[in-house]
Amino acid sequence: MKQILFIAILLSFSSMVFCQDLKESALDYFNKQEWKAAEKTYKQYLKNAPKDSLAWYNLAISNFKTHDYKSAIKHFTKARENNFPAPNIVIGLSKTYAEQGDKENLMKTLSHGADNGLATYSLLTKDASFTKYQNYPDFKAILDKVALNAYPCLGQSNYRHFDFWIGEWDVFVNNRKVGENSITMAQGGCAIHENYKTAGNYAGQSINFYDPIDKKWHQHWVGSGGDVYNYLETRREEGLLQFESKFMGPNGNISLSRLTFTLKEDGTVRQLFENSTDEGKTWTPSFDGLYKKKQ
Repeated sequence: MKQILFIAILLSFSSMVFCQDLKESALDYFNKQEWKAAEKTYKQYLKNAPKDSLAWYNLAISNFKTHDYKSAIKHFTKARENNFPAPNIVIGLSKTYAEQGDKENLMKTLSHGADNGLATYSLLTKDASFTKYQNYPDFKAILDKVALNAYPCLGQSNYRHFDFWIGEWDVFVNNRKVGENSITMAQGGCAIHENYKTAGNYAGQSINFYDPIDKKWHQHWVGSGGDVYNYLETRREEGLLQFESKFMGPNGNISLSRLTFTLKEDGTVRQLFENSTDEGKTWTPSFDGLYKKKQ
């Protein structure tokens, strides 16, 4: 009896070792992009390890690479049934349907993914499998959903309040051009960059963003003359955003700066700087600029 038990344990152990060897061999073929060998070895391995979701997924990828799209769909589905991450399955199935020319299932799969948080915007816009679908209205609508999943700031009004300042501008004071300002949205829409230049020595940059913790807009400015302002929102209305910041003057005195942006009916933007030396009791204009879009 002991001898039989020993043999059974030995056989079980041998089977486990063999299974592990198959898994390692399959992964090695997969990493070397030897797709046919990977397909064959993963199939052998999965006979003994049918719950291995990564193996099913890698088998499906190998099928895709050998253009066996029917098998790829079958094995992506098996990976999903064994709880492989949903976004990977959505993209794998979608690429397969795209290569098959199965537009209906492609859109259905991507739409379901987008409705459930799919955020692979960059992949969908750059992967060659989706190139011929880029101009389809339903694909564009899905891309819009995926973009909002990837970049939630794009769809939230608080983050979009300062969009009226975005653009390429000439800056005027009393009808005289004094500088140029490039205002751009950061990728994802959660920040706005400013790059200001004059014809002389002075230049500066700022980053502008809405902070969901204090629920206010911030502007952090650094000028080429060493001037630093950390503006905090004090007033916000449609087409208007106002900030205040302490700043250090050339003599080392600390004063207050108030900065107000106002969108005008003709599409220009007024930028008004005011200073206060009495802690905000009175204000004196220091710069009153008008932004006009470059032609």
